[in-house]
Amino acid sequence: MGMFNTVKLPDPLTCPNCGVAGIWTAQFKFGATDLLEYEVGQQLNWDYRWAVEGERGHHRVIVQGVLEGCAHCRTHDFGDLWEMVVIEIVDDVIVSAVPDTSGDGWWAEGWRVLEA
Repeated sequence: MGMFNTVKLPDPLTCPNCGVAGIWTAQFKFGATDLLEYEVGQQLNWDYRWAVEGERGHHRVIVQGVLEGCAHCRTHDFGDLWEMVVIEIVDDVIVSAVPDTSGDGWWAEGWRVLEA
């Protein structure tokens, strides 16, 4: 995946492998991709000149991410649909991070502008 950031999902997920519920993180590429760690409610950092993905300043953007492995059993290969996360960003602030249940699959771009 190259350089990326992570976001902590606000709600626990139950691992389909071991059945243990916990807080998961997802990797994504948007903003300055410098292994930054975010939580819902935090503003994105754009201040890294060499590794930036996307465009700052859009009103509403959704970004695809991929879940990192289970903290309990360390499994990380669950099949494409279970691994996908949608991160909603409004005015450069992460407002939600939830499992992707759309069934759309991976996008050509890792992000989409919903409202400029």
